[in-house]
Amino acid sequence: MTNFEIMVAKLDLVGTAQRVATMDLNDRKRLVLRAVQEHDLEGLWELVRSYLVLHGRRGTKISPATLRKYKACLRAYWTWADEHGVSLTRPHPDAGHGFLRHLEGQGMVKASVGGYLAACRALYETLHWSGIREDDPFKLTRPTQDPRSPLLKGKPYTLEEVERLLAVADAEGAVVITLGADCGLRNAEIASLRRRDVHLHLDPPTVLVQGKGAKTREVVLSRRAEAALRRWFDQTAHLPHPLVLVANSTDRVQDIVRRMCVRAGVPWEKRKVHGLRRTAGTRAYTESRDLLDTRDFLGHSQAATTEVYIHYARAQDKAVNRDW
Repeated sequence: MTNFEIMVAKLDLVGTAQRVATMDLNDRKRLVLRAVQEHDLEGLWELVRSYLVLHGRRGTKISPATLRKYKACLRAYWTWADEHGVSLTRPHPDAGHGFLRHLEGQGMVKASVGGYLAACRALYETLHWSGIREDDPFKLTRPTQDPRSPLLKGKPYTLEEVERLLAVADAEGAVVITLGADCGLRNAEIASLRRRDVHLHLDPPTVLVQGKGAKTREVVLSRRAEAALRRWFDQTAHLPHPLVLVANSTDRVQDIVRRMCVRAGVPWEKRKVHGLRRTAGTRAYTESRDLLDTRDFLGHSQAATTEVYIHYARAQDKAVNRDW
């Protein structure tokens, strides 16, 4: 996407939201009811998207990736509602619990269920904003606690596996691997990293990362991440592109890492791109033994979130009774 295309998309997003906001409440209500009656996901989504831009925490800074996820979640909820005879505008009180238990029954982890919950809450906030004052079936719902150890939900790539991935990586793939495994960037942070936020002229070179909740953090580049970026920029200097990667979506970044895992014979399941971030966090804690430094490195808002990296680091140690 060029700068001009991004600007046009942003203006369209804001313009649509402002047009919906200035509607008479009865007109907005009629749009909702018609969309539900005609099973028009696009029409209903336009209203939800406008509500998120006008009233959401991120406002106009909400990312395209977040919008895509919300839309996919709403499609899944609507499909489930149709199959179970649940009316979107007049849901029964247990509809929210039923949908979340359905997701969990499919093996979905707590964090993923939380994403669906956020999207469904946005839907019912939109309906309330549009004059449909039925109760929100998701207001008091919560994902159930996952009884599994964090270590069973996904593991870091080992340092040897990272080397194997780099051995089969092209220039773009090397950027993805090093930004994840050396610098701890999330998938979405890698996909949305802008060229203007890469500061190779500094000592040490850094990247300015737009993280969760619109928070920014400055991350120092490892020597091989710096080298990978310099090589990639040399190859793509002719491209009029504001983002670092050509593969500038989370799905495309996932596909890059998945294909490298296949070529290198490295397990992919339950690790994916996020496993690279786990590698960086585990190594940061192993070398520093400082939870707060690791928290700041990864951009966590709370140290409790970072505590899992203590478990990852300990899992790499030799068992106390191994030589008994």
